[in-house]
Amino acid sequence: MKSSVKQFLARLRAEAVCRRNAVTTRAMGRCRHFRAYDLGEDTFVFEKGVWTNLDAHASVLLARKGDLRHGAHGHVMTVTTGNHSVAALPLIQGQFWDLSRIAVPKRGDVMTRAILCGNVVGGKLELSQRDVPCRLLVELDDWLTKSLKFTLGDVVMLERTDETLEHYRRKGMEWRVKPLAWTEREMTVALRASRKRISTGLTYYHSSRGVHFLSYADFHKFAELAATDFAVFREQLRELTSVFEGHATSFLRQPKLHGHHEVELFGMRRGVAIERVVPELEKLMEGIVLRRTSQEEAAMRIAEIDALYKSLLSRPELADETSNAFIETLYIHLTGEIYSVMGEGSTPAFDDRRTALPGATFVDGRPVFHPGVDARSEVLLSNIRALMSKDEHVEYANVYELRTDADGDERPIGQGSTREIVYKSDRRPVVASLVEKRLAHSGRGYGSYVIARVQAFTSLGVGLAEYRLLRRRITHGRGAFFDYFIRTRCEGEPLADIPAAYFQMAGEFGGAEAGEDPQVVAALAFLMGDAAAQNLAMKKYDPVAKTCHYGTGKEIYRFGYDIKAGRLMPKAVSCCSVRGSLGWPDVSLTESNLDAICRFYISFYAKTLAAFAKKHPVITLPVLGERFFAGFEFRLRAMEWQFTIQRDAFEDFNPNLPPKYGFLAKWHFVLWSLERHVRRINVLRHAFMERIANPDAVEVETPAEDMHAIEDANATSVLNALEDIEIRFIGESGE
Repeated sequence: MKSSVKQFLARLRAEAVCRRNAVTTRAMGRCRHFRAYDLGEDTFVFEKGVWTNLDAHASVLLARKGDLRHGAHGHVMTVTTGNHSVAALPLIQGQFWDLSRIAVPKRGDVMTRAILCGNVVGGKLELSQRDVPCRLLVELDDWLTKSLKFTLGDVVMLERTDETLEHYRRKGMEWRVKPLAWTEREMTVALRASRKRISTGLTYYHSSRGVHFLSYADFHKFAELAATDFAVFREQLRELTSVFEGHATSFLRQPKLHGHHEVELFGMRRGVAIERVVPELEKLMEGIVLRRTSQEEAAMRIAEIDALYKSLLSRPELADETSNAFIETLYIHLTGEIYSVMGEGSTPAFDDRRTALPGATFVDGRPVFHPGVDARSEVLLSNIRALMSKDEHVEYANVYELRTDADGDERPIGQGSTREIVYKSDRRPVVASLVEKRLAHSGRGYGSYVIARVQAFTSLGVGLAEYRLLRRRITHGRGAFFDYFIRTRCEGEPLADIPAAYFQMAGEFGGAEAGEDPQVVAALAFLMGDAAAQNLAMKKYDPVAKTCHYGTGKEIYRFGYDIKAGRLMPKAVSCCSVRGSLGWPDVSLTESNLDAICRFYISFYAKTLAAFAKKHPVITLPVLGERFFAGFEFRLRAMEWQFTIQRDAFEDFNPNLPPKYGFLAKWHFVLWSLERHVRRINVLRHAFMERIANPDAVEVETPAEDMHAIEDANATSVLNALEDIEIRFIGESGE
C-alpha cells in the first residue's frame, strides 16, 4: 500500500493545475528550478527532481497564505532537496510567484513562528515544531489529515513539547507524537533514519530541531577523499565552510539552537569546534581556492585536522559509531532531549518505558477508532466504557505499551505483554490509569484462579491492586485463545526507582541540605517489613528462579506529605502483582515445613534490607533491622486478626476451580501457616536478626521439594497436556 505522501502526489498530478512559469533560484552554489501547482486555494511548490528523491529526507515547508501575504486564503506546501532554506529563503523574500509579500523587518519572525518545517521519512511526513506555536501546528496537521487526506499515522509530530503532547493526549492521539526509543536497537534504527544530505555526498545525522550533526566517522571518510577524490573533497569542504546565497555565515558558524549550529561537529564540548577545528577548515578552504595549497598539502593538512578532531572528542568512544556511548549520546541530541537534561543523565521522558499505541478519539463518549488500532486495544477501550457510571462519559483515553526487560530488544512495538490505559471522564477531575496484561496461561479456569487469589488475599489485608478479567477474548492464531486482565495502577514507585530527592534532608527554608534524612530511611524500612509480611502470607514462590519475588520491583511505595515531619514521608506499600502467590511447593502442615519457610523467606528479606542499608548508610543495619521487623510483625498480626474475626468465611471459601490448580489445599495451608507464623514470631525475629548481624554471609536456602510436591507437579503437567489437546480439538471443530 502506498504511503499517504505518494498517494497525495498522485492525486496532485491528476487534479492540480500547474502554473505556466517556472521559478529559478540559486542555493548551495547551484541553480534550483521550481514548479507550482494549485489545488483550490492551496498551492504546492516542488523543486525539479524531488518527485523521485523523496526518500532522501525531502525537506517540506507548510504555511498559511495569510501569514505570507495579507488577505490571502489557503495554504502553501513546498518540497525540496537540501535543507529547508532552499525553499524558505526565496519564499520569504517573495521570489515564489505571488505567494508572499513580507516587509523586511518582519521576515525573521515569520520564518521562525509562521513556517512549519518537516521531512519525508520512510514515506511519512515528520513535522518539526521548533518555535511554531502549537495552535498553528494543530491547524496545519488538520489541513493535512482532513483536507489533503493524509492518514493519521503518516503525519508524525517529531518534537515532544509539553503543549503539543497535552493537545494530542486529549484527543487520544499521543501515539502520533514520535515516541522516544528505549532499547539500543530502537535508537540505532532512529539514527539510521535520520541520515540526510544537504547538497553534496556528505551525510549528516539530522535532528528534530534542524541541526545537522557530522560524526567523526563521517568526517574521517570525508578527510580521506583528499587523497582519493580531490574534486569531491573540495565540494564537501565548500559545503561546510563557504557562505552561500542568502546566508550571512557558513553552515559551521550559522547559529541554530542553544549554542548549536546548522552543521555541528558531533562529540566535542560546546564551543570547542568553533575555537579549534572550524578555523583550520576555513584556512584550508582559503588555501585551496587561492591555489596556495596543492592536493598533497591539502591531504596532509586535513589528516592533521582529522587527528585534532579525534583528540578533542569529549569521550574516545564517540569516534566509534557502533559504541553504546555514541548511540545513546547522539540519540538524545537528535531528539532534542539534550536541551532538557539537568545535570548528569537524561530527562525522565527519555527513561520512560511507555510507548503510545493507536487508540480512539472519544466523541460524545463514543470511541472513533484510529487507523492501525488492534483488537486488543479495542477491547481495552470498550471495557473502559463499561466501567463508567450512569451519565458518565470518557473524555479521552490513550493506550500505551509498557516496555519491560522480559519483552526483549527484538519484540516489535505492539506485541509486548503489558499495556496501560490512561483515561479521563467528565465526572473526575484527574486522569485515572489501568494496567492491562495477558494471563500467563491459556488453560481453562486460569483467569478465575488469578481473580480468586487476588480477592482472597485482599480480604486478608494484602495491599493488592484491583483485578478484573476483560469481558472478551482475543484470538491469536488458530484454535488458541488468551484472556487478558486489567488492574488499577499502584500509586508510587518501586524501591529502586524512588527519587533521590525524597531522601534528602529538608533545609530550614525549604531547600535541601547535604545528607539523607534518617527518619525517611527508617520509615521506608518499616514499610519494607510490611511488604515482606504480605509476601510471606501469600507464599510467593517461583519454582524456576527459586525466588519469592521480593525486592524485585513488585512492591510499590507511596510517599505523601507528613504534617508532623513537615516533609514528604513514606506512607504505604502495595503489591502490584499476584504472580507466584500460593506457589510454595510443600503444603504439609508440619513444623519442619514452617522451618523451611522461615529459612527461605527470611534469607531473601535479610539480603534485600542489607542492600538497602548499604545504599542509605545514615542508619546502622541492626537499627534498620528493628524497624523492618516492626513493620513485618505489625502487618502479620493485622492479617492474622482479620482471619480470626472471620474464620468461617475464610475457611469455607471455595471458588470451585479446576482441581489441577490445587487451590483448596494451598489456601488452607496459607491460613494455617499464617496463624503459626504469628505464634512463632520470636523464632522469625531471631532468624532475621541473626542473618542481618552478618549480611555478607547471608545465603538463600531453596526449599527441598518433597515427593508429594513433585507428584502434584507431574499430575498438573499431565492435566495441562490433556487440556491443550482439548482446546485444539474444540478450536478445530469451530466452537
